[in-house]
Amino acid sequence: MNDMKYELSDLDKTGITKIVKILLFYELQPTIDTDQLITSLAEGVKHATSQLPFMAGSLEFNEYGKLCILMPPGSQVKLNIRRFESTEQKSISALVEGSFSPDNMKFTEFLPEEPVAPKQVCALQISIVEGGLILGLWMNHAAGDWSSIDTFVSLICQSCKAHREGLKMPTYTPDLNRVPYNAPATGSTFSRQEHLEKLPIFYVTEKSQFKPQPPPPAFRSSIYRISEPSIQQLKARCTPYLTEVDYITSYDCISALAWTSITRARLNLHPEKSSSPSRFVHPIDVRTRDPEKNTSEHYFGNAVIGSQAGPTTAKTLVTDGDRGVAAAATLIRQSINSTNLSTISHMTSLMKSLTPAETLGSQADFNDMDVFMNTWYSGSADKYDIGGDSRSVAFRVPSSLPGACVVILPNFSRGATRVFEVFVQMEVKVHEVLRKDPEFLRYFEVVA
Repeated sequence: MNDMKYELSDLDKTGITKIVKILLFYELQPTIDTDQLITSLAEGVKHATSQLPFMAGSLEFNEYGKLCILMPPGSQVKLNIRRFESTEQKSISALVEGSFSPDNMKFTEFLPEEPVAPKQVCALQISIVEGGLILGLWMNHAAGDWSSIDTFVSLICQSCKAHREGLKMPTYTPDLNRVPYNAPATGSTFSRQEHLEKLPIFYVTEKSQFKPQPPPPAFRSSIYRISEPSIQQLKARCTPYLTEVDYITSYDCISALAWTSITRARLNLHPEKSSSPSRFVHPIDVRTRDPEKNTSEHYFGNAVIGSQAGPTTAKTLVTDGDRGVAAAATLIRQSINSTNLSTISHMTSLMKSLTPAETLGSQADFNDMDVFMNTWYSGSADKYDIGGDSRSVAFRVPSSLPGACVVILPNFSRGATRVFEVFVQMEVKVHEVLRKDPEFLRYFEVVA
């Protein structure tokens, strides 16, 4: 049998240097047979891979410079099993008590090693600790975005549950139409400047002139919690001051509060930066932002593009109380509304226009006054249920971003009220100020 090849999109190529990592923590009842659970999870991985076979491949460029996933016959996703003795790792109850604090745990112990070559699409590790199990996964960003990872992990968990309970295995048919995510075959009708106007985060520079960011300062990472009632209270405060958008969402409100609060903490330490510009950068999924229906929600790959709210002066963000938060939420909503599938075309066309001596640079500096935000809120305890006497208790994302970032984690609350945990990474001194900010703590509860 010959190797199978899955050709990826022009947009996928931008993610090849990035690895996305996630960790799912489960509490296990004493009656559970961990060997049987591991067997069921292994079957879950095997079945999920049968639905999405390219997940077992490796990345390579073909003779035409197109990024592909190569699939030799019999390829399987690498699955590592590791059992920790009580002297080697804390029990799950101790980890729960510490709220899985990112600064107090070595997440790398729960993740499979990353090979230097070939570039595998993904790998998983099942870790057994006293009273619990951790499912760790890393995936090359070129193979897919968060929505794609969520699909794969959900399939693994649902298949594991079906195997344990003797039920029919789930099926999934991905949309692999790459055309909307490639540069137009006939060339673009827009000039380079017009592309850049649609992509204000980026600029074109000569590779010889490109200067990498200096080493980042020391960071502190914390987990906060925000509940649905708090979000609605925040939204009610903002709504009277909305003039340029018809509505704002819960995401807009959480993001605006994070952006303004972090800016206020920074200015507390650096008042001389009050007139400096501040940007809010976040990835937008365009699967459902496609009025012409050229793509679909089942598209498996990269369907996100970075969008920018602002820039606006730092001082503007922290003045006028509720009006300031509402103004930030408005800018965030406008950045979302202005992003759709055509934005991808501008990005891929811009990339195609680059000469061998050129590269793209980013205007954002997350070590200065800009903030990066992402959300994994579409995940849930139900999606990641592996059945039987197990209970998902936490979801963590080891951050790989060297700067200020905020990540909304999945809702693992099981009651009627939604509760989200939020990962925040900031420079140590700024984070110390943030943890004392009364406006921030009015809505965000410190977890770890």
